[in-house]
Parts: sequence; structure tokens; C-alpha cells
Amino acid sequence: MAELAAALALLSGKPGAAATPRSPEALPRLAAEPGTGQRPEMLYRRGLSLQELASKLSHQPADQLKLLHQAAEVYLEASCMQAGRHAAALYNWAVALTDIARLVRASQPEEAYECLTAAASKYAQSLAAQPDNPQACNNWGLVLQDLASLRPASERAAYLHHSCSKFRRALRLRPGFDRACYNLGTVLYGHACSLQEALLAGQEAAEAAALAALAARSRAGMPQTPRTPRTPRSTAAVARERAIAATFAHAAQYIALAAAQQPGKQVYSDSLAAVQRLLPLPFLRAGPLMAVHPDTAGTPAERWSPAWFGLDSERLAAARPPAALAGQAAAAGLPLASVPPPIVVELADVTDARLAADPSLPAGAALWVGLFSKPSGVYFVAPDQDDAEGWVDALLLLAHLHRTGGTDGVRAALSVRR
Repeated sequence: MAELAAALALLSGKPGAAATPRSPEALPRLAAEPGTGQRPEMLYRRGLSLQELASKLSHQPADQLKLLHQAAEVYLEASCMQAGRHAAALYNWAVALTDIARLVRASQPEEAYECLTAAASKYAQSLAAQPDNPQACNNWGLVLQDLASLRPASERAAYLHHSCSKFRRALRLRPGFDRACYNLGTVLYGHACSLQEALLAGQEAAEAAALAALAARSRAGMPQTPRTPRTPRSTAAVARERAIAATFAHAAQYIALAAAQQPGKQVYSDSLAAVQRLLPLPFLRAGPLMAVHPDTAGTPAERWSPAWFGLDSERLAAARPPAALAGQAAAAGLPLASVPPPIVVELADVTDARLAADPSLPAGAALWVGLFSKPSGVYFVAPDQDDAEGWVDALLLLAHLHRTGGTDGVRAALSVRR
């Protein structure tokens, strides 16, 4: 009761004063009562108090809804008084709308969708006013994830793609943001599962159609055609399977990084145990990249060479792939018998990593890695945008862990569990 009285005292505009508890029905009138003040910050604090009161009524959803709607109205007024530039009011308005959507989702999915759409808009406005807020980026990603679950299957991939971009933005603003890292991993994992289910459903449908055709021929008394060997999978089907496997590995990367950042967090450890087999161990990330051969770097005859790279807890290096990953390298067209170029980037030397847009670079998706030892940095070219994004995030987060003493957590995450 003391906490409730304190919150109501704040709503009355007299923090610290004794307050008579008011019913939820009485709360909307507070913003209009004389003497309570109409300054944006006062309204903003009232909105926070309304949300706090709502959080204390978890067993009274109807009252929670009333309080959250009232908070949204207060945030609207506070935002309007600052021409839509009150970042904190917009952020908490989005939080209130998300909570409303959660409460009405089961009974009113359309209203939930509208609330989530509005919440996404408020997060966008909040970030326009305060671009360096990683928590707003993370929450926006979660809202987009929820929106995807309310849309037809044909629309979900687009929502999930945008959701991933928000989690990535949060990570690049705050590389130690373990929750955003974990959220990105779980979204990618769920997306990979959906892709795999769709692939299996298509294969089962094709087999069922073939069996139905055989049965129809039999009923019609037509001679059965001799069974032919199974048709080899098409190039498109093989590419689709590889893309799904890559998405699973991509998801596992972020879950492993979250576990490395917070080794004692049980949910991360349990998730890592479930997905660790999807990692290209002993590496966090591995695959083909193009890089300038060191022998020609900085010369007019600069030569770009494709190579297989592995990124572990200490460095990114060109290497021969382990036997278990040789198939991946061969599929990328890399000559397995050739000696890899001597290209090594130590994580202790990494200052930054980002995507690069330079038309002078080879075709593909380029990334730039800043180094203490070489301020101009080095460039790599990945096969596609998603792959480049994954390399950038892995380098940024591993370098951050290296600087903050988290290398042991990375080693533990990449240790093969018996």
C-alpha cells in the first residue's frame, strides 16, 4: 500500500505528500485538474506512474487496460506539447501500447495488431528524436516480431527481416547488449525453422502427388511405369537447403555470443546447449570471403583472392577448412588443395567493423574492419548482404568481449560439450 500511495501522490502533482488512493476511474481527470501543471515533464511523470500502477494490477486486467490507455493519452499530450520530439514520452507510449496489445491479443487480435503497429511508429519517432537509444531499437524489434506472428505466413518474412535489422542496430549501438543479441538469435532460429518446415512440406506434397498419380494409373488399368532412380535434387533445392543451414548457423552465432556475454544466465546456457551443434566449431563463424592477397596489398597489381575464413575467440584467419566443413568450402567453389593466403586479423587489434559501399571493390557485399595497427583498415567481400552483416556483428561483439575480459566466456561457448 505504501508504494501505491507514493505513486498516487506523484500523480497528484505533489511528490512526497500523503495521498488518498483513487480508483482507476478517477485517474483520467488528474491531467485536467487545476494546479497539477501542464508542463511536458509533469505529464510524462504522470504517464510513468500510471504504467507503474498498471504493473501492480496483474490480476486485474480490466483495470490494467484502463490505466494503460490513460497513460497513452498522457504521453500523447506530453508529446504534442514538444512537437513530437519528447523521446522518453514516445518511448514509454510505445511500451504502454505494447502492453495493451498483450492484454487484448487473445480476445481482440485486430486491436492488438493496431496497437503494435502504433507502438512500432512511436519507437521510430522516439529514435528520430534520440537515435542512440539501443533499448528502443531492441523493443522495436520485439514489436515487429509480435506483428509477424499476427500476419499471414506470406508476410512474416518481411516483418522478421525488419525485426532483425532493429536488433542489429541495438547491438551496434551497444555491443554488450546481451538481450538484443539473444533476441536476434531466437528470431533467426524461428525463421530457419519456418523455412525448413516449408521445404519439408513441399517435398511431402511432391511425393504425395507422385503416389496419387501411380494409384490413378493402377485404378485405370494402365501399365505401371518402371520405377526410376530418385531424381537428383535440383540446383535450386540444394541452394535452398544450404541457405536454411546457414540461417541456423547464423542464429546459433548470436545465441553463443549472448551466452558468452552472460555465462551465468540459465536461459542463454540452455539455448546454447540446444544450438551449439549448428555452429562451425571450433569457430564461431566460418565461410568464404574475398580479401586482398598480402603480397599485392597497396600495389597497382592488387589482387583479390577467395579463401575460406574461420573466426574464433582470438582471430579471423584464412585457413584450410576442417574436414567437417570441407563440403561447405567446396560448395563455395574454393580450391581445397591450395595454400590459404596468410591473412590474419587479431581481435585485440580490431577497433570497428561495418558494411562498406565502395564501387571499386569486387562484386558482393563488402565489409570494412578498422585496426589499431592500420587506421585505414582492411576490406573483405562476402557473398551476400546477410553474410556480411553476420561477419560485422561477430567481429564487433568478439572484439568488445576481448576488450572487456570476456574471452573466457567465448572459449566456453565454443568448447565442444561431451
